[in-house]
Amino acid sequence: MSGLLLAGAYLCGLAVLLRTPLRPVLQAAFAPLGRMALTNYLTATLLVRAVARFMDGPPAEWPATTVLMIAGGILAVQWLWSTLWLRRYRQGPLEWLWRWAAWGRRPPLHLS
Repeated sequence: MSGLLLAGAYLCGLAVLLRTPLRPVLQAAFAPLGRMALTNYLTATLLVRAVARFMDGPPAEWPATTVLMIAGGILAVQWLWSTLWLRRYRQGPLEWLWRWAAWGRRPPLHLS
């Protein structure tokens, strides 16, 4: 339960920051992550599972500082990868596959 409360506090803090002059900076920083949300969600899951193989005990028993460092590292890698990917492509690879399956036709991937 404490994890959910902490996540809620983070979201509330972010919502407050979005009502300040920092909004354009935050939007620019988080936009690449949002445009590749499905890809990033699934790759984060795989990365956490890979890290968990090398750690002692289940993630619920890891120290909070370890969890924050792992999460921050994954977020930094995903932000960099998303930013570089979106310089060449319209959306993430899994978002593209999702649109293809949903629309029944192949959407454009490369930027024009």
